[in-house]
Amino acid sequence: MNARWSSRSLGSRAQHAVFYALIRAAGTSGAYALLFFVVTWYTLRPSVRRRSRAYLERRFPGAGRAAAWMHAWKLQWSFGQCLVDRAAAGLRGGFAFEDIRGEDLPNLLAEGNGVILLSAHTGCWQIAPRVSAKISGVPVAVLQHSEPGDVDRQIHDHAGQAPPYRILRTGGGPETVLALLRHLRQGGLLCLMGDRVEGSAEQAVSVSFFGAPARMPCLAYRLASASGAPVLCVFALRTGPLRGKLFCAECLRPPADLGRKAQAYRAYAQLFASALERFVLDNPYQFFNFYDLWES
Repeated sequence: MNARWSSRSLGSRAQHAVFYALIRAAGTSGAYALLFFVVTWYTLRPSVRRRSRAYLERRFPGAGRAAAWMHAWKLQWSFGQCLVDRAAAGLRGGFAFEDIRGEDLPNLLAEGNGVILLSAHTGCWQIAPRVSAKISGVPVAVLQHSEPGDVDRQIHDHAGQAPPYRILRTGGGPETVLALLRHLRQGGLLCLMGDRVEGSAEQAVSVSFFGAPARMPCLAYRLASASGAPVLCVFALRTGPLRGKLFCAECLRPPADLGRKAQAYRAYAQLFASALERFVLDNPYQFFNFYDLWES
């Protein structure tokens, strides 16, 4: 398997603080202005461009050197704007988000088995759990990955408030899985990510993604099989400064008692991967994949 991805920011704590000060003083406009130069500087570094090369070469096959550089710049620019918006939403408020489209979330929750909201690192994905907590009317839990030394801050960190959802950390082993199941069996909404593998290879399956084998996690489908909860595949899209939208792509229902073997869930992981690919084809600069998830 390829090198493990890292959630740690490229910027230092002091560099982040400069952006936070600009947002407090001038809103997002001042931060976007500085971001332009920061993104250009980072994109000039080959080590930074390498982080997104595996994805961009598959999304834009045959791109020349100049075009490949511009694709990398646009991806970093879009990513930076989402991070500025996340900080601004906590420091100043005012983020506008359209509700989930395509599925009736209240009816799914009314079934009583909970709902798994399965997303990916697209657009303003960090905002989605807050929107879910606001519109669902049930307790919301988020399985969140963090690493030592990561200086990124969430909206509630900026606002100095408790998050409007329960946070469960990855890496907790069976105890975490049992906590996730309890949350679903109590009728809650559980937010998971379906595009990055965390932990051992046994927790992932191989799917076709942009024409090549890629590894994606199967935890969501295992939980659904054990609990009866439907899996709602949702992708976030940044539509403008401090604005976003949630798109529902698929509603998956793995049957009960499929067991613990990852291969039993490959078909559902493939449906998620295909839905994500369709979203990325329409929004190529809003899929923030900065490592090689393919088995190249």
